[in-house]
Amino acid sequence: MAEILWNKSMAEAATLGKCNSFWEASGISFDSRTINKGDLFIALPGERDGHDFVQAAFDNGAVAAMVSKKPKGFNENDKLLIVDDVMKALVRMAKISRNQSEAIFIGITGTSGKTSTKDMGSLVFKCYGKTHFSMKSYNNILGCSLTLATIPKDTKYVLVEIGTSCLGEIAELSQLVKPDHIIITDVSIGHIEGLKSLDNIVDEKASICSGQKKKGIAIIPRGIEKFSQLETKVQGFGSHLISFGEEECSDVRITNIEVSSNAITSRILDQKRNIWKLKLKTAGKHYIKNAAALLTLVSSLKLSPAVAISALEKWTPLAGRGQVSEIKFNNHNNNISIRLIDESYNANPGSLKSSLETLVCIFTNEKNQSQQPRRIAVLGDMLELGFSEVKEHVNISKFARLDKIDKIFCVGPRMRKLYDVLPYPKRGVWTETALEMQNVLVNKLNNGDIVMIKGSFSMGMNTIVNKLKNT
Repeated sequence: MAEILWNKSMAEAATLGKCNSFWEASGISFDSRTINKGDLFIALPGERDGHDFVQAAFDNGAVAAMVSKKPKGFNENDKLLIVDDVMKALVRMAKISRNQSEAIFIGITGTSGKTSTKDMGSLVFKCYGKTHFSMKSYNNILGCSLTLATIPKDTKYVLVEIGTSCLGEIAELSQLVKPDHIIITDVSIGHIEGLKSLDNIVDEKASICSGQKKKGIAIIPRGIEKFSQLETKVQGFGSHLISFGEEECSDVRITNIEVSSNAITSRILDQKRNIWKLKLKTAGKHYIKNAAALLTLVSSLKLSPAVAISALEKWTPLAGRGQVSEIKFNNHNNNISIRLIDESYNANPGSLKSSLETLVCIFTNEKNQSQQPRRIAVLGDMLELGFSEVKEHVNISKFARLDKIDKIFCVGPRMRKLYDVLPYPKRGVWTETALEMQNVLVNKLNNGDIVMIKGSFSMGMNTIVNKLKNT
């Protein structure tokens, strides 16, 4: 039986709302289509007003709905928790739940790597006790509030992903989450349209420590352009700083990285220079860094790194985040088999470079190959780069190992800037939209190709992945 997280009386006290009928909820949801039986539905306002979907939520299993007005067709005796403002009421529920929890809270932020680190961390910390974590990439005020408001009793660890698109957002979320410990995965160009400069991005990421409990640990990446600035800012919040990276001066150092087929191994030296040997089921070098940050935290909390390593070695990337698959289809009476690296969920300059590195390194040690497979990148626009968007797209042409990539297909007006400066032999095809690229790409692939697809979420690059998988 699902654990009861909220009931009428608890929710009324937290939200200052009023409901005339008793109910008990085992979860909270804002989407009537995916709601679980037993959830409290929250009718968020917006272009698609949640109040229009209250009946659908009840039909799909909701036990009650939190609303700011009575929806049409309902009366005062229905299970409606009426509040002044639904979003503010949810935040109040989150604060109450956070303050009542005795769990250890871990806040995770970074320009890239947040979700993968959180997903890895969920596997790791489950080995040490009951663990609760952010679902999907829910890392704004809504996502953090949902995570906090649904913490089960007796939870030992809570992992909260914290994101930003504008100045001050991370500090606000940090005050809500009040993390005991921090992981900053990466600090590079991303969301610069709202954050304006790399200096601002550094300050914004560092502000995750502003709500941190005193003497908490902050694990930060050594190999970033603005490390000294980040270090100073983090230390200014009173955090106990530990750096990780490949650099010799890193407190926790990553060494001996080797890629074999679609796996990657490394040795990690902890602060006492003990050696951790790690193997991940992916060729993405950036995932080793995420794992190293988690191992650093585990060791600092006096937990067993061996247990964490065992959990990490079972982890595989999710769809859109580096998942590798073999796809077979028939094209003009030819049987085609390709390997697909699905990085379609999102993109910024740092994560795109990491994905290109993966494309270059993966499947390089295979035997019985009559010829080297073509390596093909399919790149969609990187969004929210503001005044630097042209520069950042053109800079892809300066990727140090571009000679190892055979063709680059480009999608979107920003990627047109890249396409126009690529050496002619590297040019695949440019299209305005992912929809146009779907049919173009299928007809351009050869047997044995290795294809990596990446772009910002709203570019819909996942539709190209789906087309390939369903051809």
